[in-house]
Amino acid sequence: MNADSSVVAPAVLRLELADSVPSEIPVGAGIRLQVRVLGAARDLHGGRIEVMAGEETIATAQLMTFRDGLSETAGFTVTAPVRVETFSWMIRFPPQEIDGIVYAECVRPISSQIRPHRTSLAVWAVPSPVRMESRFAITVGAKSSGACALGGAYIEIHDETGMPVGKGILGDTPWPGTDALYWTEIGLPGPPREGPQHWRVSFAAAELELPHLGSSAEFSFTAVKPAEHRVAVTVTECDAATPVEETQIALGPYRAATDKTGTAHIEVPSGTYDLAVWKSGFEAASRTVEIAADVSVQFELIRLPKELTVWD
Repeated sequence: MNADSSVVAPAVLRLELADSVPSEIPVGAGIRLQVRVLGAARDLHGGRIEVMAGEETIATAQLMTFRDGLSETAGFTVTAPVRVETFSWMIRFPPQEIDGIVYAECVRPISSQIRPHRTSLAVWAVPSPVRMESRFAITVGAKSSGACALGGAYIEIHDETGMPVGKGILGDTPWPGTDALYWTEIGLPGPPREGPQHWRVSFAAAELELPHLGSSAEFSFTAVKPAEHRVAVTVTECDAATPVEETQIALGPYRAATDKTGTAHIEVPSGTYDLAVWKSGFEAASRTVEIAADVSVQFELIRLPKELTVWD
């Protein structure tokens, strides 16, 4: 009589996943698996589960619980491949003895398409207007859909003709208050022509450790002629003659706000402009002004009754 008292289990086991594997997975992302074994009449607690990539075992897990006729592992995470490809792995219950019973092997294939991480761009601190042929700066941020570190990657700026006009390198520290928005400030030459401008930011994402898709974004501003004259706008309250500070000023495309003396200074080229002033709690006022030399403009704002005040 054979001294080996173990017996081969007659039942045919099969494997299933608690949750299906997505059809697309970002490169290098974690894939959460929870494996169930069905077909055994007994608890398979302690049984081994393997995840195979070809001949290589890339993860193992143990069966932990038994309920409703199935044994299952706790959830565990396997790292997706770091190449863009279609991968096929095998979930394997290897031949093994559990509580004196030898169970035969069973397998279940899983597959998915690995895709690059996506990137997105943000552009802010764009001045407008920008004086022709005068340098200015913008701030550009880039973010990975996988929250990957992007420090050291390049950002390029192109003008309306597609000509490269600037380049920056993303810093190693994310923008304050964000977890993965890497940013840089880029100095740019002022455009040679007057009027609306539509420039483009590009992020090739070619030299990152994990594959990423590049991205681009457009930003706009207005280019104006170099300043020739200085305009002083003074705002006081009607009747009281007291300065009205923090009044918003719009002189054509130019913007400013009054200081504690009720005055704002704006430098502009010669021309005819619509000049508007406004502040919550006062009636707005406007006029057309011709600028041919340095000039001072006075406004007296009428305070609105409290019941008519609209707060910002």
